[in-house]
Amino acid sequence: MKEAGFVRLFLLYIYTGSAASFMVIQFTYDLIRYICERYPGKEIFHCKRSGKWTGITTEQFAEEVEKLTVLLISEGVRKGECVASIFSYNTYEWNIIDMALARIGAVHLPVYPTISDSDYLFILKQAEVRWVFITDQLLYNKLSQLICELDLVKNIVSIEKLPSVDNFQQLIAESPLGSEKYKKRLQARIRKSDPDDVCTILYTSGTTGFPKGVMLTHRNLCTNTEAAAVSQPLHEGDRVISFLPLCHIYERVAVYQFILKGVEVFYAENLKALLGNMREIRPDGTTVVPRLLEKIIAGFQTRAINSSVFLRFFILWSIRLGYRYDIHDRGGMLYRIKYTIADRFVYSHVRSLLGGHVRYMGCGGAPIDARILRFFWAAGIPVYEGYGLTECSPLVALNHPGDNGLRIGTVGPPLNDIQIRIAADREILVRGPNLMKGYFKDENQTRAVILDGWLCTGDLGEFVDDRFLKIVGRKKEMFKTSYGKYIVPQAIENRFLESRLIDYIIVIGEGKHFASAVISPNFEYCRTLLPGSEEISAKSLIRQPNVIRAFEKEISAVNRQLGKTERINRFLLVEDTWSTETGELSATQKLRRNTIIHKYAARIRDMYREDKNDDIVKNLEN
Repeated sequence: MKEAGFVRLFLLYIYTGSAASFMVIQFTYDLIRYICERYPGKEIFHCKRSGKWTGITTEQFAEEVEKLTVLLISEGVRKGECVASIFSYNTYEWNIIDMALARIGAVHLPVYPTISDSDYLFILKQAEVRWVFITDQLLYNKLSQLICELDLVKNIVSIEKLPSVDNFQQLIAESPLGSEKYKKRLQARIRKSDPDDVCTILYTSGTTGFPKGVMLTHRNLCTNTEAAAVSQPLHEGDRVISFLPLCHIYERVAVYQFILKGVEVFYAENLKALLGNMREIRPDGTTVVPRLLEKIIAGFQTRAINSSVFLRFFILWSIRLGYRYDIHDRGGMLYRIKYTIADRFVYSHVRSLLGGHVRYMGCGGAPIDARILRFFWAAGIPVYEGYGLTECSPLVALNHPGDNGLRIGTVGPPLNDIQIRIAADREILVRGPNLMKGYFKDENQTRAVILDGWLCTGDLGEFVDDRFLKIVGRKKEMFKTSYGKYIVPQAIENRFLESRLIDYIIVIGEGKHFASAVISPNFEYCRTLLPGSEEISAKSLIRQPNVIRAFEKEISAVNRQLGKTERINRFLLVEDTWSTETGELSATQKLRRNTIIHKYAARIRDMYREDKNDDIVKNLEN
């Protein structure tokens, strides 16, 4: 333990630049003291209010945290008590709540705003929540409908001013900050704090149908923040834009890293305003999920389809050229000439779309096609893919700048202090100070995934050059056909996601003679195949012969790259656009396979109608 602590100190020394200026970050709230000492007067957070970007300095942040801390103690919030936050958008008040709860030893329980009512009830009841912080009227309306079943919830505080609801700023103003009694109580709690105290509980999808509460300690979060910050190339004076939900551990720890390094965090108004916000603030970096990058390229492809023949050819040619970009080898003279042309007329527009200054994108949350990464590198926007899990606080491996730190097609080398082992069945096992304390009130599930100190991730992987981790699929998603052949669907799906026709796809075939696919099409692109189709429904569109033939051609082309048992023999086009709201995607944009299979069970049965033993559907129905 002493050696690990020394390593963290040394790494912190590297990026602070002075032995006298670093400090041990043992608790998440230590960040407040650190940034006040190192970045006095700096506007560390920015939000857009009434059409204008306004900043909050390190001192203002510390003062508001202190006020909320004392208020919560005066209101009787106990050490170890769970306090929920449900935010529709990112804002600096979330960070104030997060740090205040950490200081008094309470447990922060961030909840996704888009989960089902049943999940809300399960989470808030299991955690015995009395206090809930929300952002707006829509969330209050939703909670109000559930409040009769939530006897414990007594205090709801809103960021926005709502009638008959406690307002956050008003509550802060009423804090008994000068009370010596409450200050003494606060200091007593801080003295009794331990880095292994639970700091937060984050609920993820459970295999039993109920969410699982991942318990993360201060030690988990602080060690992961420091280890990741060393690799992250942004520094004081840089700007980032934050738009991924702060209730997800990926964005939360990313923001911890940014403020630790003095990077100014601008919170986007919402996802629709993201690109406009980026052009306004011209950020140096951001964190993204693969879906955003795919959508940007898809937007250029759609623009090409709607352009003249020459412009269409030129844009699509530039995209294909970017797909072949090699960050280590700029190619011969001919390639460099082509690249210069593509950069001048296409790649420069990608940079401009994102504000023109982005030199760092951290990417995680789901698998990404290596061609997408190459395209953005070609456009002068470095994207560093990483890998993690909520249970690992979250980062496990990360591509980063510097010698031997980057390999496209992998998720990078393991972070400092983190060990990775590949089991005999290729499952990735992880051990380190970032490993969760366990699942909340669920010792059985905890024992099932943590064996001899190693977390069984459920992901399949391998090492490239004994250094770079590569993810090859999910253990639970791997299935066996009736011929006894194993198929890893994720690897097949990634090939199909290169197609402009496909928005989402899942490969199925458990116990069947062949593999099939359920596809949610890219309806915008499909309509370009059928002139005058703007008025017809999605259901009618996917039945048009031209559209079906296009999918058949695309699937045949990909099938030629696959092994015989991996090929897609049949496919089902569905008229639905899959999303978080309709349940097919998780809050982190991962496909909910069982939900999708259950939703289309009858149509899948028809697709396999010659098979009497309909295993994949029967298992779900039972």
